[in-house]
Amino acid sequence: MREYTAPQAEAKTARKELKLQPTVLSAIKHAAHCVGMDPSTFITTAAFDRAKEVELAQFSTVLPEEQFAEFAAAVDGDGKANDVLADSIAKSQTLFVDA
Repeated sequence: MREYTAPQAEAKTARKELKLQPTVLSAIKHAAHCVGMDPSTFITTAAFDRAKEVELAQFSTVLPEEQFAEFAAAVDGDGKANDVLADSIAKSQTLFVDA
């Protein structure tokens, strides 16, 4: 595990107090020691890693190959005319003026 939150230019001013079961704290201390970190740095790094994973998962879409091929074909193919949408766009263009 690589600690990468410290090099950020932002000062560490925010605090978060945690209540942990003794066995959980013991495991964290042991794991932190194994990778050469103090427990606070270990917890921060692990939580930050997980936060980034969760954020990435919220903005990523994964499709099986066959479904992706169908999606890509639909995107690349000729679209269908939508007169209602075209009329709506035309009307909206009369409502806005470029400054």
